[in-house]
Amino acid sequence: MGHRLIIMALLVALAPGLAAAGPAAAQGIEISSAKGAVISISAASLAKLPGIEQDARFQTAKGVSNGHYKGALLWDVLKANGAIAETGHHDDLRQVFAVIGRDGYRIDFSVGEIAPEFGNKPMMIATDVDGKPIADGFRLVVPGDRLGARNVRDVVRIEIR
Repeated sequence: MGHRLIIMALLVALAPGLAAAGPAAAQGIEISSAKGAVISISAASLAKLPGIEQDARFQTAKGVSNGHYKGALLWDVLKANGAIAETGHHDDLRQVFAVIGRDGYRIDFSVGEIAPEFGNKPMMIATDVDGKPIADGFRLVVPGDRLGARNVRDVVRIEIR
């Protein structure tokens, strides 16, 4: 019984610091690569990649959303972590990936859409919008889409096949 009280007291003491760190700092993204490896990405590891800032505007069920997003290109995230297979001629173009939100929302893409030599779409994993940390964790931003359906909120997993 004494151990439970000590653990509860520690949790209560640490709670304000954890809350102040924000949701993006507390969560990570799990990437399952085509090679079968599982990689965890944190806000700190994203910050080590070249940063990108871009504006995105898209229609949502609640109206038009405009934002200035900051984060890392999804291509850079996947390449830096060895998640894309490149063993033969254009193997990467045969791969697809799914981006999954905490609520189970899932959108599938082709790697060719984001590969710099092909589609070169600057999809990003955003950590900030309009100068503030994103309230619901990391967000996949797909600039240029008229509708926001492929902008995944609270990204927790990326599966590459």
